Amino acid sequence: MNIDKQSLADLEIFKTGDNSLSIFSLIDKTKTTGGNQRLYQKFLHPPGDLEALRKQQEAIRFLTLNKINLTVENIKVKSLEDYLSSNIDTVDTGSMFESIWFWLSDRQAWWYLKEWTSEVAGFVAEFSQMLTSIPQKLPEILEQASNEVVHLLHDPEFEKISRSSHHGWRSVIQVLQADKTIRTRFRISLKSIIEWYYEIDALVSMAQSTLDHHFQFPEITGQAECFFQAEELVHPLLEHPVPCDTKLTSSLNFIFLTGPNMSGKTTYLKATGIAVYLGHLGMGIPAKRGKMKYFDCLFTSLNITDSIVNGYSFFFSEVRRVKELAEILSKGKIVFSLLDELFRGTNVKDAYDASVLVMKGLIPWEKSAYIMATHLWETWEQIE
Repeated sequence: MNIDKQSLADLEIFKTGDNSLSIFSLIDKTKTTGGNQRLYQKFLHPPGDLEALRKQQEAIRFLTLNKINLTVENIKVKSLEDYLSSNIDTVDTGSMFESIWFWLSDRQAWWYLKEWTSEVAGFVAEFSQMLTSIPQKLPEILEQASNEVVHLLHDPEFEKISRSSHHGWRSVIQVLQADKTIRTRFRISLKSIIEWYYEIDALVSMAQSTLDHHFQFPEITGQAECFFQAEELVHPLLEHPVPCDTKLTSSLNFIFLTGPNMSGKTTYLKATGIAVYLGHLGMGIPAKRGKMKYFDCLFTSLNITDSIVNGYSFFFSEVRRVKELAEILSKGKIVFSLLDELFRGTNVKDAYDASVLVMKGLIPWEKSAYIMATHLWETWEQIE
């Protein structure tokens, strides 16, 4: 699913100020810097198709039922990355004379290489233990990680390094040969395994947040017609939210929402958008029960601003946003769209006419879903 910067900002997915709450900060329970960055990228780029979404949801659901403790500390994983990327020159031929000379001439580098050559073996063994200790069959994403770790552990050269590390290095040349093998032959594999560690850190964070906030996994469907349903949906950032139900189908793909100021229209729009967004990340959603189809795009127009730098008036920015939605629909994309007080940047008459025109233009796209909030309740009379 695609989601642009404006929609991410509208739904407060990331912080917009020093003290502001965000969906990301609510979910982020990662233990490593790399895991935090991986989670951030997942939030920016949700799974790109239904199959990828189902695989991610399967992994997150599995991790809510089978806990994985990521025991390797952040500083150690970062240090392992630094070691693998280090450019310390040791010996070319591997001769005893060159090895002894290196040991005598640069004792600090020697001790560094000896320590982290052992740490590499320990990290891979510990990561493997985390994954293989689970008695249930692993979902596809976790199985890929496990297979890569196990494949490295069973490599004869890596097995030799692991045994030497465990039983104690017998000579200077043995350490330097092991270091050279790790930082040449196994460098790519080890970096990939570290990335898998970060991936699982991000997935565990999403699973733990689903549990902590009592989110429920929605059923994800591949049906062609528009469909979204949520029971007792709430906004996850509110302390005392009011639950509400939402249902959209191909025959009822447009919700027209009106009411007085501060009646909760915008909060409802955001709660619905966040549910669609979290569902498309493979997470649970803040509802008692949910079901949704896979949408190609989540599109919102809630907090439009003008742009002095670009010379855009408030009204022009609103029109531009609606045009972006029309262009996405014209490409055949299936969109879940949230619109709040369209054309508030112009007079009531023009806002009325423009809103009616937009609504009439959107309704025929039956595979997409729309929720529109407005004070101009009279506009619906032109649509019925």
